[in-house]
Order: sequence, then C-alpha cells, then structure tokens
Amino acid sequence: MRRFILFFALVFACAPARAGQKTVHFSTADGCRLEAFYLSPSSGAYVFINAHGLGSDKNEWGPFQEKLKSAGYGYLSLDLRGHGNSRTCRGKEVKYMFFSEADWNAASLDIETAAAYLKKRGIPPLKLVFCGASIGANLSLKAAAEGSVKPAALVLLSPGLEYAGVKTESYFSGPRDFKVLSLAARADGYAWESVLRLNRVAMGKGLSAYSLEAAGGHGVNMFKSPSVIPAILAWLEEK
Repeated sequence: MRRFILFFALVFACAPARAGQKTVHFSTADGCRLEAFYLSPSSGAYVFINAHGLGSDKNEWGPFQEKLKSAGYGYLSLDLRGHGNSRTCRGKEVKYMFFSEADWNAASLDIETAAAYLKKRGIPPLKLVFCGASIGANLSLKAAAEGSVKPAALVLLSPGLEYAGVKTESYFSGPRDFKVLSLAARADGYAWESVLRLNRVAMGKGLSAYSLEAAGGHGVNMFKSPSVIPAILAWLEEK
C-alpha cells in the first residue's frame, strides 16, 4: 500500500459563496466534466489554479482563497476528477477510491484543462500559478511539465517522490522556465524527505530550488501557520 494513503488534506467546511466567486464547469480532452470555483483577479494580478489532496475537494482552499482575494489575486480551485462535484467521465460516474495508477496520472489533464480555460478567458500563462497539495502537488508539477500552457510559477504543498504512481523526480529536475516553491513540515516525514531529495536532484542539474519549512501539518494544513501564505505571496512577487 503506497504511503500517500496516510495523508489526507484537511477538508474545510463548505462556506457560503464568496462575493465575486463563480462556480464554473469545463470538460477535459478525455471526457471528464469538472467543477471549480473561479474568482477573477485584479488587473494584472496572478491567478492560482488550486489542486486539492486525496479524498478532498475544492472547499479545502477556503482560507487560502480569502487571502488571495484580499490581495487582489484570482483563483480557480478544482474538484479533481472523482472528487467533489467532478464525478463524471465519459458519461459514467467515477470515484477516486477505485482509481488505478493510470487514472491518477491522467488527472494532470484536469489542471492542464483549467489552464487552457483561463487562457481562453484572457489570462496569460505568465500570470498563472499552479498550486497543489499532496497528490495535487505531484499532479500540478506533471501538468506544468507536460502541458502546452506553462505557468509562471508552481507552489507545491507537501509533494512526494511518488503518490499513487504519480512520480515527481524527472519532472522536477527536467528543463523548465517556471519557478518552483516547495513547502513541507519537518514533522511530515515523507513530504519533508521528498522535498530535500527533489531539491538535491534539481540543484545537481543547475536548477533553482526554493523551499520553505512550514509548521506541522500536511498539505493545506500548513496554512494554519499565519506566516505561510504571506511567505508564498512574497516569494511569488520576487523578481
């Protein structure tokens, strides 16, 4: 049994719709209908594509979304296939509990499709940030490496060397134009060791590797520390 099943992102209770936030839908090339929360940004601001952890949904990003909104950023927070209200692929019901490794790897298309959706809405790729938690971090990295829409930056919350067959090392150490910030708590042993390993491999190939040690917790649970979100946004705005 793979280690990723030990980690479940904190699912925040559903909150009332935030002012300006819309519920949107779009479909992937392989036939999955996805639901997401969308908030448009202030002029020229970044838009975060948020991909949740295993067994969670878009509601886990509530506290992060509030901070993004107050700072003028936009967001598109996904229900990944098989989660939340994204339960239909090719006309059939799908549930993440029954996913194979191939199914999980295909879920990076959800993030690629979200990026294409925003591009069609006039958001340039250089204003996109892929942000993922736990397996959502692995999928965000895969989508950035393989997809046609390249983001300005990646924020990886508790990435792993492998979750559910979605591996990261080759993507993290491969050629890339976007910058990457990895966050993990030292007490979160597997994610912490994964970040250290990924950084070593990247730096060994001359790539930049920015990381942040956060307070205890896995994925979005690190947002309980009041310093984490401001640190992410400060890093993003660094030239």
